[in-house]
Amino acid sequence: MNGIFCRILWYCCLVSPTIALGVLFAAFPGVTYWACLQSFLVIFVFAIGHSVLYKFKPESSIIKYIGLVGALVTIYVMSIGHMDISLSYFFVPMTSLLYCKRRTFVTMSILSYLMMLVSNWQISEFEASALANPDAVEWFVTHIDGMTIEFVVMFVSGFFINKAMVKHLKTMYSNEVNINKSEHSAYTDQLTGLWNRRYMERAFDKFMVVQHNSGAMLVVDMDHMKVVNDSYGHLEGDRAIKLFANILQKTFDKSESVTICRFGGDEFVVLLPNVKSMADLTLCISHLISNSDETFCNDEKLNVINISIGAAFANDLDMNYQALFDRADKALYDVKKSGRNSYQIYTEM
Repeated sequence: MNGIFCRILWYCCLVSPTIALGVLFAAFPGVTYWACLQSFLVIFVFAIGHSVLYKFKPESSIIKYIGLVGALVTIYVMSIGHMDISLSYFFVPMTSLLYCKRRTFVTMSILSYLMMLVSNWQISEFEASALANPDAVEWFVTHIDGMTIEFVVMFVSGFFINKAMVKHLKTMYSNEVNINKSEHSAYTDQLTGLWNRRYMERAFDKFMVVQHNSGAMLVVDMDHMKVVNDSYGHLEGDRAIKLFANILQKTFDKSESVTICRFGGDEFVVLLPNVKSMADLTLCISHLISNSDETFCNDEKLNVINISIGAAFANDLDMNYQALFDRADKALYDVKKSGRNSYQIYTEM
């Protein structure tokens, strides 16, 4: 969605040159070329900033708000430049509906209305004098009354549009992510009985997207499995993998929404919806390490095994499965590079 809004910002760059063309033919009395240039420069700067950030952080919620606020600031600059765009203040909230987030829609609606009040107060004296009415306050009150009614009507419409969109998406995702018995075996790891990597993306959609949860992901790697396989054979290696699968279930299976999968080989992934704080995530990781150490240390053949863990939060509003996995996997890579047998939680640079 950030990619779509990036294109919208670039298309908005064409508005000011178009109005400037109208000024040339006296279609916009009171509008100057300088006002057109100002509004163009504002949206151009925001479009460049949005494009650069999107290239490096495509799923970040910060990029979304940069784009929305950039469009809103441009409308403000155009308004105080006497461009008659009263209805355009609802362009930003209505565009924010594309993100299907009620909080984003309400936030941008409030900001848009406040900016509409400020800009109309700033131009009230100019507009009142143009109508041979010296009372700027009277012009402001009369003008804002009508715009407020329009704003309320559009806000209520947008609110119910958002509700309908979210309901439709929930239904669509629910139909897609729920699997029947005949499909179950295709998503189950045969050795451990856990979910396999094919199911994990469905689980993310089900528990994070549909239910609008934030949460965290763990990517866990069993260290020194090659030593076990080389010393005792692959049957012992398989026993170690099944034993660790039981450890994961013992640690995390208290919640139905937790999803545990064997990603491949000796790597596992755990999806933890509703784990939102650093303290909660650290506690989960500590329990897993403790249970793992307790089990493997008491096994004569498997006592060389320990675990490395990479973790990441899905705090961004537009986070998808692949972006979350990449963050957790990057944290795991850093742990492995620094000596294994530890954990790291991904943080933004």
